[in-house]
Amino acid sequence: MNRCLAVKKKGSTQQCLANPLKGHTLCGTHARAKTVQLWKDVQVADRRVIVCQSVARKWGVLHRLRFGGPGVLKRKGLANDDELVSGEESNRQHPFEYFAFTENGKIWWFDFGTIWTWSLKSLTPSNPYTKVPLDKETRQRLREFWSYRIRRSIKIPSEPEDVDERFDTRLHFLCQTFIDHGFIDVEPRQLARLSKQSHITMWKFLFEDVQNVEGPVRGWCRYMLARQITTSNTLTYIINSLRILMRVVTEKKEAYCTVFSVMSAIYRC
Repeated sequence: MNRCLAVKKKGSTQQCLANPLKGHTLCGTHARAKTVQLWKDVQVADRRVIVCQSVARKWGVLHRLRFGGPGVLKRKGLANDDELVSGEESNRQHPFEYFAFTENGKIWWFDFGTIWTWSLKSLTPSNPYTKVPLDKETRQRLREFWSYRIRRSIKIPSEPEDVDERFDTRLHFLCQTFIDHGFIDVEPRQLARLSKQSHITMWKFLFEDVQNVEGPVRGWCRYMLARQITTSNTLTYIINSLRILMRVVTEKKEAYCTVFSVMSAIYRC
């Protein structure tokens, strides 16, 4: 059945359901109108929006899969068949929770939570199977994946409940980051010696140093400087300070300038 080729009404995306005039493509109402919007033109515009949305979604999925590393979609030739902790088979591991790296031509894979927790147990994390230290690219990709999940409100691996263990894992995270950016002499005990007042002074220096830096770093500095009053427990403040520092040094993929500013503030406090 033929229908009027115009939209039902101005601003609508539905086709007019009235029959067209004999020998005409429009109904009587739209034939007399001064301006007419054709339904096919609206559909073309809608399709363009849909295509743009689909491209954006595809890019988002591919970007997230990139963190998984080799074998994230094609699980062939993997060195280990099952996940180290959960025992999940490789072909059943969700690609968004998959993390792998190549070592001596072999692909070792893990659940992200497993390798993340393992990597924070020491200053020089290694492959749990071979004890070979993880390379710089793998360590950086781990941190990028962790930072990505936080920014997107995706569940991240839980930290140790024991306060001392949580303190150590955060120190290991920060020292690994500093070392990977060229500050090879940094050790956890250097950061462990910082008092609450030292942390406060560090945030003051950092706030001054990042006056022209885009992003949330200055906001985090303000937050920690405000918490010095509301947080009376010294250890709680220090542990929270280390947590915010983890966010600061992973805010950008190329974070050398930020890491340099953090190290400069630490050395001056």
